Amino acid sequence: MRGKLGDRSPELLSIGSACVRVSDAAELRADTEAAGRDSPAASNRGWAPLLEACLADFKEATETGDTARIPALVKIVADLALIERGAIRPGSRRAQQALRAGRLSVARRLITRHLAKPSLSPGMVADMLGVSVRYLHVLFEVTGASFSQTVTAERLSESRRLLCEKPPRPIADVALSCGFGSLATFYRIFSASEGLTPGEYRAEGH
Repeated sequence: MRGKLGDRSPELLSIGSACVRVSDAAELRADTEAAGRDSPAASNRGWAPLLEACLADFKEATETGDTARIPALVKIVADLALIERGAIRPGSRRAQQALRAGRLSVARRLITRHLAKPSLSPGMVADMLGVSVRYLHVLFEVTGASFSQTVTAERLSESRRLLCEKPPRPIADVALSCGFGSLATFYRIFSASEGLTPGEYRAEGH
């Protein structure tokens, strides 16, 4: 990641009136990675996974050039590191905002990791995240998409990717790999989203 960050020009990433110095962002990532890895407090209080997930988001944003997300991610990572070091009270409003963002990031990654399981549910992810199902739904409210809508969108995205793979896989295998409960369900949801059946989508070479 450092190589990609170092190759960016100019040195400042500008988004509207906000600027983030690339070198500072890279150093922040290195510092907070070390904090999450080495601090017993972070592991015991469950902050290390949140920090790790947000750092992964930051890495992805920098590598894909998604500069619109970088300032917010840098702030979240910095706040999580400050919470871990005791500089921000966990119960403060600032800390709660960072913790919610971190938990949402982890929840999204849990969805991606378990996407192939038809049993993927709010209860399953809430249990792995260590929060209530109600709290999990609140996390997704701010995104404008519910938990189930997020899962469906991820499954459709993955199915589109798999349908374009060479050599082509059987459509039933694609449906199974993406966690759709049945082939009929896959056809119904995919056709409603794309206006094409999976076979038609593949034939058009999307």
